[in-house]
Amino acid sequence: MSDNQSVNYKVDAWDKLQYLFKVKNINDHTLHFAATLSGKLDLKRFKYAVNLSAEAFPLIKCRFSENKNLMTWVDEGYTADDMVRFLESRNMEDSAAEFLSKEIDAIRGPQLKAQIIRSRDKDKLCISMNHMLCDAAGFKEYLYLLCNIYSNSDETWNLHRKSMGNRMLKQIFKTFSIRDKLKILLGKDDMVTIDSIQFGLDGDRSNPFIEKRFIPKEQFYALKVFAKQYGATVNDLIVAAYLRVLYQLYGRTIVLSCTVDLRKYLPERRAGGICNLCTNLTCNIGSEIGSTFVQTLIKVKQVMDKEKSDITCVKSVYLMEKAFDVLPDKLARSLLEKNFSNPFIAFTNIGILDKSKLTFGSVKVTDAYMTGSIKYSPYFQLAISTFDDVAALSVNLYGTQADRNKISLFLDKLVTELHNAVK
Repeated sequence: MSDNQSVNYKVDAWDKLQYLFKVKNINDHTLHFAATLSGKLDLKRFKYAVNLSAEAFPLIKCRFSENKNLMTWVDEGYTADDMVRFLESRNMEDSAAEFLSKEIDAIRGPQLKAQIIRSRDKDKLCISMNHMLCDAAGFKEYLYLLCNIYSNSDETWNLHRKSMGNRMLKQIFKTFSIRDKLKILLGKDDMVTIDSIQFGLDGDRSNPFIEKRFIPKEQFYALKVFAKQYGATVNDLIVAAYLRVLYQLYGRTIVLSCTVDLRKYLPERRAGGICNLCTNLTCNIGSEIGSTFVQTLIKVKQVMDKEKSDITCVKSVYLMEKAFDVLPDKLARSLLEKNFSNPFIAFTNIGILDKSKLTFGSVKVTDAYMTGSIKYSPYFQLAISTFDDVAALSVNLYGTQADRNKISLFLDKLVTELHNAVK
C-alpha cells in the first residue's frame, strides 16, 4: 500500500444501490471471473498490469466509507501486492471455488482481488470485483483493459492522468429526444413486478457456493440454430427453459425478472466509464406455459420483444439517480428502501466474454466464465455467460448442503430441458 491516502471519489447512485442490496440482505456485492490459461502468467508483469489498471480505474484501490450518511470512495493507495495472490495447487478447481466464494470487503478494500493458481505447466486466473463499482459489462471492460495492458506492457502507458469517465446513469437519459424523455417520465414507474413464489431455500451465511453447469460448443450452436428458426434469441430460449422448469416445480407460470444492459442506448454500446448501467425487464407470459417448448419459446419471444422496445424501463433507475443527486443521502436512501423491492426469482444474461480481447500476450484463455453476486436466501438468480461458444449456467447462494442439492437438481433439469428442446 502506498502513502497516497488523501484522494476521495464520488459514490454514484448505482454504487449506493448495490451497497443497499448488501444492507438489505439480498446479496453480497461481488462479481466473479475465472479463466483457464494455456500456459503460465508472468507474475511480475501481471502485477504491473494491475497497478497500471488501478491508475486508469482508481476505485479498485479504494475503501468504501460511510460517515454521517456521507458515502465516499477513499483512495488508500492499494497496489497489486494487496490485490494479487499466487498459489500452487494440485486441484485448481477446488482452489478456484474457494477463492471465488470469498466476498470483497468494501469497507476495508481493495475492491478487486485476483488469484493466480498454478498446477504444473498452466495457470488458472480468478478475479473478484466489487459489484458496487460496475455491472458485468463494466467488469468485462475492466478485464479487457487489464489484458490489453499486460499484452502491451513493453509500450509506454500514460494512464496516470486518465479520468474514470462518466459513471452516471444520466449518460443514458441524455441520448433520448425530448419526446422520448417525456414518454419515460410520464410512463409507468415499475422497476420490477415481484412474483410471490420463493425457491424454498434454508440459507446459511457461513457457506457460500457457486453451482455451475456448462453447455458444450456443439449443443450451444444447436440451441442458437433452433432459436433462430423461430426468430428468437438464445436468451429467449434460456428464459423459456427456465420458465418451464419452474412450472414443473411450482405448477404455474412465474413472472420472471430479467436484467437488461442499458448500454444498448449508447453509441457503440460504450459507456463513458466503468460503471453499473442496468435495470430489469419483466417477462410475464401469462398463466399458460404452452404444451410444447416451442409454444413457450414463442410466448417468451413476444413478451421480451415488447419489453426490450419499451424505453420506460429507464425511468426507475433515472429517478433513483435524481433522488441521490438532489436529496440528502439519508432521505434518498429512505425513499429507495420504501419503494424498491427485489425479485425472489431472477435471471441475468452476462453475455459474451470476447475471446479476442481476453488474452495475456502469448498466454491464451482456453475457457472462461463470469458470474454475479452470491445471493442470500430466499433470493435466487440464474446467470449465463458464454466464452468461445461454450455457455456457463450458474446459481450462487449462501446456503446449506440441502440447498446446494436442490440447486444442483434444478440445473440438471434445466440442462435436460434445453437438450430435449433440440434433440
